[in-house]
Amino acid sequence: MHKLRETRVTLATALVLCIAAAAVAAGICLVLSGWSTAAVQHKLRAIDRIAAAYFVGDLDETAVADYAAIGYVAGLDDQWSAYIPADQYESYRMNSEGQGCGIGVSIVSAEDSIRVSLVYDDSPAAAAGVEKGDYIVGAAGLTVAEDGADAVVNAIRGEEDTEVTVSVQKNGTDTVRELVMQRAIVTQKMAWGQMLTDSIGYIRIENFHDGSAAQFCQTMDGLIASGAQALVIDVRHNGGGRVREMSEALDPLLPEGTIMTLRTKDGSETVYASDAEQIDLPIAVLIDEQSISAAEFFAAALQEYDRATLVGTHTTGKGRAQQTFALGDGSAVNLSVEEYFTPQGNSLAGVGIAPDVEVALTEAQQADFYFLAPQDDPQLQRAAGIVVQADADD
Repeated sequence: MHKLRETRVTLATALVLCIAAAAVAAGICLVLSGWSTAAVQHKLRAIDRIAAAYFVGDLDETAVADYAAIGYVAGLDDQWSAYIPADQYESYRMNSEGQGCGIGVSIVSAEDSIRVSLVYDDSPAAAAGVEKGDYIVGAAGLTVAEDGADAVVNAIRGEEDTEVTVSVQKNGTDTVRELVMQRAIVTQKMAWGQMLTDSIGYIRIENFHDGSAAQFCQTMDGLIASGAQALVIDVRHNGGGRVREMSEALDPLLPEGTIMTLRTKDGSETVYASDAEQIDLPIAVLIDEQSISAAEFFAAALQEYDRATLVGTHTTGKGRAQQTFALGDGSAVNLSVEEYFTPQGNSLAGVGIAPDVEVALTEAQQADFYFLAPQDDPQLQRAAGIVVQADADD
């Protein structure tokens, strides 16, 4: 019979081993329970137990879960990350993909007004004769005056292939038309343009959602074919979008080289680059404090390659890219997962970019931004003058 070997362990060693074992056990429990942060797990579980045992009101599990998610993301202290409730996710997803379900307009709304700022091509609104500048005063039996703008906007939204009656008033008139439209899946108008003069083309980029690069390139090619010898590109009030779309729009404007570098938490990098083919035209880019993310980097790349003069006001200063993660209940979380850098390796986080030529709009012009005629837009006029001079110097 083998004699068991006795091992003496000091009290201090025993305590260390007990603590280590407890830590390992806690770690195993944390992993098995699916939690990565002990503090979050313990606090939420404790609150949940207390509320379940003592709260005298009706506990709406879905609402509590939504607010817990909102609080978690807010606790990350990142203004660019966000929680998206289940009832908003589909609309959010379609919007980022350059689509939407409705009548096909962009609007500017206040508490007591809804004004059409853009009508999408081949949309129900376009077919019904809705035009930029029109006011929507009601829909589906509701009115802006009595029910508020938000209620009317929500009434216009709905399922594909369903009808909605929209009350539309032409700007400057008292005439209101009742237009019956069938809601449809529509493609956003993300880039469009016009000739400012016989030789200057203007391109407006609303955002960099899916499909925007193709719309931009098609618009640019059309303007050049119409005789444009210089371009003014407008990314004011542009909230950004997809990095890939921005890079594809920049490619024909830049020489061969880096467009943007993205770096993840573990240090891995993704580099977007342009090829050697580029158009050789003078370019001015319009920017403002609402040029965000991809819009800023679009302007920054052209500035760093000395391909464009930036005109307007200082941009926001966003330096992180987000990724949307769908959750099991139909909601989602949009988290900052990468830092990004300009062609010269600069971060714009908290810094933004300054224009080469600063020109500000008045408060009245800012309020009427989407409806300014070219001749009433001092930033646009200054940019046009710059590219004219650059073309003359060439």
